[in-house]
Order: sequence, then C-alpha cells, then structure tokens
Amino acid sequence: MLNYHRLLDRLKVLERKKRTSGLYLFGLIIISFTIGVLSQNFLISEVIEPVKEAEEIQILKTDLKKQSHVVSRLEIALDISKEANSNMQQMFKKQLLEQKSIEQELAFYRSLVSPEKEVAGVAIHGVELTPGITANSYQLRLILTQLQKRKSSVKGIADIVLVGLQNEQQVEISLNDLDIEKFNFSFRYFQVFDTEISLPEGFALQRVKAAVQVTASRGVKGGLIEQTFDIAELLES
Repeated sequence: MLNYHRLLDRLKVLERKKRTSGLYLFGLIIISFTIGVLSQNFLISEVIEPVKEAEEIQILKTDLKKQSHVVSRLEIALDISKEANSNMQQMFKKQLLEQKSIEQELAFYRSLVSPEKEVAGVAIHGVELTPGITANSYQLRLILTQLQKRKSSVKGIADIVLVGLQNEQQVEISLNDLDIEKFNFSFRYFQVFDTEISLPEGFALQRVKAAVQVTASRGVKGGLIEQTFDIAELLES
C-alpha cells in the first residue's frame, strides 16, 4: 500500500514538471512567433522603403529631363526670335537709307522740272538739319547744284534764314545774326556748305529758308531763288 502512494506521488510530480515544461515551451513558441513577425515586418520595411525611394528618384529624374528639354526648346526659340529681330532692324535701317536716297534724288529731279526753284541754272538741291551736341544747336548743310552745262562757274552768295517764335512773336534770324558769314559760292556742278548753328534761348525753330543770290555775269542772267523747309520734315529725313 505504501508503494502505491509513493508511485502516485511520483506521478503527480512528473505531471507538474511536464505541465511546467509545456507552459514554458508554449511561451517560447509565442515569443518566437512574435519575434518572427516583428523581424519579418522590419525586413519588409527595410526592403520596401529603398525601393520606394528609388522609384521617386527615377520619377524626379524623368521630370527634370523633360524640363531640361522644355528649357532647351525655349532657349532655341529665343535665339531665333533675337536673330529675326536683328534682321528686321537691319532691313528697316536699309530701307530708311534707301528711302532717304530716293527722296534726295526725287528732290533733285523736281528741281529740274521746277523753273521757279532755279535761277541761271542754279538750284537748291536740299537742306539737311541734324541735332548738335549741345542743347538748341544743329548741324546744317546746304547743297547747291548747277543744272546747265557751262564752261565757266557760277558765282553768288547763299544765306540761311531761321524762322520761328520768340516771346510769342515770329522772328527771322539769318546767318549774320548768328555771327556766321553767308555762303559765298563759285562752282560748276555742285557745292556743299556745312556749318553749326546755336539758337538763341527761348527761340522755337519752325522753318528754315534758303536764299540763293546768283551774280549776273557774262552769259549768266543772275537772280534770286528762295526755298522754305519745314523743321519737322528736316528732322525726320
């Protein structure tokens, strides 16, 4: 009977040991599973994040490449526009020069068919006026031409009269009033006179009148011709 109780006690002890071992083993399994899940999630995150970053970098590179192409096309278009603008300006400048040359030729031929604008075969080919360096100063040029073939030169004197307003009154100022001598000429084909004029303070220039007196001589009847030019027309030409 004693042996039976001892055997029963031993079985209870073994049962308790096995129960404790089973619980311990079950706990280890739970811990291992938890660690495995966490490790897997960590590894997955470590793998996915670089992949996402690489994709984003690739997208940014693609966008940058597209933007670079757009900038290159815009730069090319800008260069073409600048070149076209430069060509247009050169073309306009050339046309203006050609127009001025044609106008000068036209003025010359008009003088050929306008007897009232010539005397003794001498005509006023034109007057040119350009702003000077200082205020109220101008560079003035008078061009005279001889329309008839002569063996001898024609002689005379030319004057420039400036017509404008001063103190609300019309005033005429000649070269002598500006301490500039009148133009004495003696030529066979053409003659050009250049001078610089400085206007008095408060004088508003409106017109320029050229007066040419041809001296009578052998074979030359002589006479006076005058021609008036508007200031706006002179400064535009």
